[in-house]
Amino acid sequence: MPRTRFSAALYLFLVFGSGILVGIVSHRLYVTATVNANNTVVVPRSMDDVRKKYLSDMRARVLVSDAQLASVNHILDDTKRKFDDLHKQEKPLRDKIQQEQVEAIRAVLTDTQRTAYEQWREERARLQREQQLKKQQQKK
Repeated sequence: MPRTRFSAALYLFLVFGSGILVGIVSHRLYVTATVNANNTVVVPRSMDDVRKKYLSDMRARVLVSDAQLASVNHILDDTKRKFDDLHKQEKPLRDKIQQEQVEAIRAVLTDTQRTAYEQWREERARLQREQQLKKQQQKK
């Protein structure tokens, strides 16, 4: 079958058209923004850092005066005290619920499993104490 000018033009159009499409897609993939791991946002590490950032943001964005900043600081102190009191009141209830959970789990286990469970709980408690110690040492 002889090739005509029309079929040659069609093939040229298909080849160059597909090249243009591949170029557009590859350019789009190349130009697409990537995730930057170097984030400039500073994450507060302690409650003191959170408070300092909060107060500095209040000063910069809300434009509070020094007297207002002192009042906000007093309000933050009062709120912290209230939350601490609430946590102290809730602690016995949380401990009771956790103890009920432990007793219910013990009731399901066999004698051999109970001893393994107790050893496992002691190990977890020790690891938690060690982690708390590390956190306290890092704060200092």
